[in-house]
Amino acid sequence: MSTVKDIFRGRYQPLLVLIIVGLLVRWTTYYYYYQLYTDVGGLHFSPTADEASTYEILARQILSGHGLSHELFSYRPPLQPMLIALTYLVSGSTNPLIAVFVQSFISTGLAILTFIIAEELNMSKPAQFFSGLIVALDPASIIIGMTLMAETLANIFVAISMIFIIRLIRSRNMRDAAAAGAAIALATLARPTSIYYWVPIVLIIPVLVPGLIRKITMLVIIFAIGVLPWYVRNQIYHNVFTFSTVGNFDLLFYGAVSVKSRATGQSPQELEAQFAYELDQRLNQGKSRDNYDYSSKWKFLVSDNPQVNSEISKMALEVFREHPMEYAVTIFRPLIKIFAITNYLKVLGPMSALEIVFNLSLYTLALLGIVRSWMSRNRIFLVVTLLPIIYFTAIPVLSRAGSGMDTRARTPFTFSLAILAAQSLYWLWKRYIKNTEIS
Repeated sequence: MSTVKDIFRGRYQPLLVLIIVGLLVRWTTYYYYYQLYTDVGGLHFSPTADEASTYEILARQILSGHGLSHELFSYRPPLQPMLIALTYLVSGSTNPLIAVFVQSFISTGLAILTFIIAEELNMSKPAQFFSGLIVALDPASIIIGMTLMAETLANIFVAISMIFIIRLIRSRNMRDAAAAGAAIALATLARPTSIYYWVPIVLIIPVLVPGLIRKITMLVIIFAIGVLPWYVRNQIYHNVFTFSTVGNFDLLFYGAVSVKSRATGQSPQELEAQFAYELDQRLNQGKSRDNYDYSSKWKFLVSDNPQVNSEISKMALEVFREHPMEYAVTIFRPLIKIFAITNYLKVLGPMSALEIVFNLSLYTLALLGIVRSWMSRNRIFLVVTLLPIIYFTAIPVLSRAGSGMDTRARTPFTFSLAILAAQSLYWLWKRYIKNTEIS
């Protein structure tokens, strides 16, 4: 009997509330997008919209017995396709809607992990609950879970890595270092943006907490062991020792295209064709210019020629050096997209404006949380929250990720924003209660 009572009080009650709220909001959204909403053609929202289709294609490849041989695996790491394939296998159906429904539980799990991170940071119990509630209600986190993109799964492992990093700082335990390294590796195997996440950890944590060099070394070793097989896989199948070709491809055909388009006034489509032609010329395999259009770029998405990645990077850097002002200016556009716009919310019409209110409130409270933590010299709290914010903002901006970028690029650090905002929210709430009592 006491165990039943414990579920509804103490630590378990807020967790139960977060689970219920998180699932209800996601299931309501699921119902609207896949049962009520239809576009001008009378079709419902697609769980494999845009890039999500690549993960679903790879899941079907796994189920068909082709393993990890498909060329798209050089572009997409394996964890998300494996999760989708497992869902199909267990359910006995290859309906993507089933995989999206399963993903709603994973998405809700991020709210629970945020609560645990706040708990590890010794935040007050109301602040712990507020942080989890913010993530449970975050429109960007909810909407990205409505497709089969890899962000939802990757974000879970990023949050788990933060739990173990905090424990490592506090306890200096080798097991926590190994667990953090494994979590970062799994996040990378879900989505490649975490590939360099260990770098700021190595540079900052040992300075912040002396005596952690050996532990941080263990973190890096475990991470390397986790991701190295994927480098080997790409070397075996495509003769390219790289984790993913997505970074170089985006750098040229999205980043450099955007910069040169602004500098010259040429259309992105015209530049995509021109770059594809010039790249082939550099590789001594070009045809006449008339044979190239904007779709010619896709043949460079995955290549068996190791020189391709090298030439793509060189071409992009040449464009950036040639137009430094335009390069600097075009940084702001993806920044705005990362923090302001959720593309798939447009289907809600005027209701999508509520996201602006949510985001402005979140960012304002998070900024207040940063200021208060700085003033109180809470260094560990600041590093733990700012590290993922800075890293996962810089990566898509510097790599100039695809044109479809939106707030899904900020979901890896939504838990950090929520923790900072919850700290501010609790402080404001205390001030309000105090003023009310005085009056």
